[in-house]
Amino acid sequence: MKWTLILLLWGGTLWADPEVVPAEQIARKWKRTKSINGPTVKIRKGLALEVGTQSVEVDADTALSFQNIQFQRDSAELLDGVTAAQIGEIARAMKQAGSERFLIEGHTCDLGSDAHNLGLSQQRALAVKRALEWHGVEPGRLQVLGFGESDPVTANTDETARAKNRRVQIYRKL
Repeated sequence: MKWTLILLLWGGTLWADPEVVPAEQIARKWKRTKSINGPTVKIRKGLALEVGTQSVEVDADTALSFQNIQFQRDSAELLDGVTAAQIGEIARAMKQAGSERFLIEGHTCDLGSDAHNLGLSQQRALAVKRALEWHGVEPGRLQVLGFGESDPVTANTDETARAKNRRVQIYRKL
Protein backbone atom coordinates (compact mmCIF):
# COMPACT_ATOMS: atom_id res chain seq x y z
CA MET A 1 0.00 0.00 0.00
CA LYS A 2 1.37 3.40 -0.96
CA TRP A 3 0.95 6.31 1.47
CA THR A 4 1.19 9.94 0.49
CA LEU A 5 1.95 12.47 3.20
CA ILE A 6 0.04 15.71 2.75
CA LEU A 7 0.69 18.57 5.13
CA LEU A 8 -1.94 21.26 5.63
CA LEU A 9 -1.94 24.27 7.91
CA TRP A 10 -5.33 24.65 9.62
CA GLY A 11 -5.68 27.37 12.23
CA GLY A 12 -2.10 26.94 13.38
CA THR A 13 -2.32 23.13 13.53
CA LEU A 14 -0.22 21.02 11.23
CA TRP A 15 -2.18 18.22 9.55
CA ALA A 16 -0.65 15.07 8.17
CA ASP A 17 -3.90 13.68 6.75
CA PRO A 18 -6.83 15.51 5.15
CA GLU A 19 -9.32 12.83 6.29
CA VAL A 20 -9.00 13.89 9.93
CA VAL A 21 -11.69 16.32 11.09
CA PRO A 22 -9.94 19.07 13.09
CA ALA A 23 -10.86 19.70 16.73
CA GLU A 24 -11.92 23.26 15.95
CA GLN A 25 -14.50 22.05 13.42
CA ILE A 26 -15.80 19.41 15.83
CA ALA A 27 -16.02 21.92 18.69
CA ARG A 28 -17.99 24.36 16.51
CA LYS A 29 -20.55 21.64 15.76
CA TRP A 30 -20.93 20.78 19.44
CA LYS A 31 -21.26 24.45 20.48
CA ARG A 32 -23.40 25.67 17.58
CA THR A 33 -26.87 24.69 18.81
CA LYS A 34 -26.45 26.58 22.06
CA SER A 35 -26.59 29.92 20.25
CA ILE A 36 -29.38 29.06 17.80
CA ASN A 37 -32.83 27.89 18.92
CA GLY A 38 -31.70 25.52 21.61
CA PRO A 39 -31.14 21.78 21.39
CA THR A 40 -33.21 19.34 19.38
CA VAL A 41 -33.94 16.44 21.69
CA LYS A 42 -33.40 12.93 20.38
CA ILE A 43 -33.82 9.82 22.48
CA ARG A 44 -31.15 7.20 21.76
CA LYS A 45 -32.02 3.76 23.08
CA GLY A 46 -29.27 1.19 22.84
CA LEU A 47 -27.63 -1.53 24.88
CA ALA A 48 -25.15 -0.37 27.49
CA LEU A 49 -22.43 -2.67 28.78
CA GLU A 50 -23.00 -1.86 32.44
CA VAL A 51 -26.76 -1.48 32.84
CA GLY A 52 -28.56 -3.25 29.99
CA THR A 53 -30.98 -1.32 27.78
CA GLN A 54 -30.75 2.40 28.37
CA SER A 55 -32.30 5.58 26.99
CA VAL A 56 -30.24 8.76 26.70
CA GLU A 57 -31.33 12.25 25.67
CA VAL A 58 -28.95 13.89 23.23
CA ASP A 59 -28.92 17.03 21.13
CA ALA A 60 -29.68 15.63 17.66
CA ASP A 61 -28.06 18.65 15.99
CA THR A 62 -24.68 17.73 17.47
CA ALA A 63 -24.36 14.26 15.92
CA LEU A 64 -20.99 13.57 14.34
CA SER A 65 -20.31 10.30 12.56
CA PHE A 66 -16.71 9.13 12.32
CA GLN A 67 -16.16 6.48 9.68
CA ASN A 68 -12.44 7.19 9.81
CA ILE A 69 -12.29 5.59 13.26
CA GLN A 70 -11.41 2.11 12.13
CA PHE A 71 -10.86 -1.22 13.84
CA GLN A 72 -9.16 -4.50 13.11
CA ARG A 73 -11.54 -6.77 11.20
CA ASP A 74 -14.20 -8.28 13.50
CA SER A 75 -12.42 -6.75 16.51
CA ALA A 76 -12.56 -3.80 18.90
CA GLU A 77 -8.83 -3.10 18.44
CA LEU A 78 -8.35 0.43 17.08
CA LEU A 79 -6.14 0.90 14.05
CA ASP A 80 -3.30 3.44 14.08
CA GLY A 81 -2.87 6.27 11.60
CA VAL A 82 -5.99 8.24 10.75
CA THR A 83 -7.93 6.62 13.60
CA ALA A 84 -5.41 7.69 16.24
CA ALA A 85 -5.19 11.20 14.80
CA GLN A 86 -8.99 11.55 14.71
CA ILE A 87 -9.40 10.38 18.30
CA GLY A 88 -6.77 12.93 19.35
CA GLU A 89 -8.77 15.70 17.64
CA ILE A 90 -12.02 14.53 19.22
CA ALA A 91 -10.34 14.59 22.65
CA ARG A 92 -9.11 18.16 22.02
CA ALA A 93 -12.63 19.23 21.03
CA MET A 94 -14.12 17.59 24.13
CA LYS A 95 -11.65 19.40 26.34
CA GLN A 96 -12.58 22.69 24.65
CA ALA A 97 -16.25 21.92 25.37
CA GLY A 98 -15.71 22.36 29.11
CA SER A 99 -18.00 20.16 31.18
CA GLU A 100 -20.25 18.93 28.35
CA ARG A 101 -21.05 15.21 28.42
CA PHE A 102 -21.07 12.94 25.37
CA LEU A 103 -22.62 9.73 24.12
CA ILE A 104 -20.35 7.47 22.06
CA GLU A 105 -22.28 5.05 19.88
CA GLY A 106 -20.94 1.96 18.19
CA HIS A 107 -22.56 0.69 14.97
CA THR A 108 -21.88 -2.29 12.70
CA CYS A 109 -23.02 -3.54 9.31
CA ASP A 110 -25.21 -6.63 8.86
CA LEU A 111 -22.41 -9.20 8.51
CA GLY A 112 -22.50 -11.57 11.48
CA SER A 113 -25.26 -12.47 13.91
CA ASP A 114 -27.34 -9.82 15.67
CA ALA A 115 -25.90 -10.80 19.07
CA HIS A 116 -22.31 -10.75 17.80
CA ASN A 117 -22.75 -7.35 16.15
CA LEU A 118 -24.38 -5.88 19.25
CA GLY A 119 -21.49 -7.01 21.45
CA LEU A 120 -18.92 -5.85 18.90
CA SER A 121 -20.52 -2.40 18.64
CA GLN A 122 -20.45 -2.03 22.44
CA GLN A 123 -16.81 -3.08 22.65
CA ARG A 124 -15.85 -0.66 19.87
CA ALA A 125 -17.62 2.26 21.53
CA LEU A 126 -15.85 1.33 24.77
CA ALA A 127 -12.48 1.21 22.96
CA VAL A 128 -13.06 4.77 21.72
CA LYS A 129 -14.05 5.88 25.23
CA ARG A 130 -10.85 4.40 26.66
CA ALA A 131 -8.75 6.09 23.96
CA LEU A 132 -10.38 9.44 24.75
CA GLU A 133 -9.72 8.90 28.46
CA TRP A 134 -6.08 8.16 27.61
CA HIS A 135 -6.02 11.59 25.92
CA GLY A 136 -7.25 13.21 29.14
CA VAL A 137 -11.05 13.35 28.75
CA GLU A 138 -12.69 12.67 32.12
CA PRO A 139 -14.44 9.25 32.17
CA GLY A 140 -17.57 10.67 33.83
CA ARG A 141 -18.24 12.83 30.77
CA LEU A 142 -18.44 9.83 28.43
CA GLN A 143 -21.14 7.21 28.03
CA VAL A 144 -21.19 4.34 25.52
CA LEU A 145 -24.06 2.52 23.84
CA GLY A 146 -23.95 -0.26 21.28
CA PHE A 147 -26.47 -0.50 18.48
CA GLY A 148 -25.07 -3.40 16.48
CA GLU A 149 -26.65 -3.40 13.02
CA SER A 150 -29.99 -1.97 14.23
CA ASP A 151 -29.47 1.66 13.12
CA PRO A 152 -27.96 1.67 9.61
CA VAL A 153 -27.46 4.94 7.73
CA THR A 154 -27.96 3.11 4.42
CA ALA A 155 -29.13 -0.30 3.21
CA ASN A 156 -26.48 -3.02 3.54
CA THR A 157 -26.52 -3.82 -0.18
CA ASP A 158 -22.78 -3.95 -0.92
CA GLU A 159 -19.40 -3.40 0.74
CA THR A 160 -19.46 0.37 0.16
CA ALA A 161 -22.80 0.64 1.94
CA ARG A 162 -21.69 -1.70 4.73
CA ALA A 163 -18.58 0.45 5.31
CA LYS A 164 -20.84 3.47 5.89
CA ASN A 165 -22.79 1.56 8.51
CA ARG A 166 -19.63 0.53 10.41
CA ARG A 167 -19.11 3.75 12.32
CA VAL A 168 -18.70 5.51 15.62
CA GLN A 169 -21.13 8.33 16.24
CA ILE A 170 -20.83 10.94 19.00
CA TYR A 171 -23.52 13.24 20.37
CA ARG A 172 -23.49 15.94 22.99
CA LYS A 173 -25.76 14.79 25.83
CA LEU A 174 -28.51 16.91 27.32
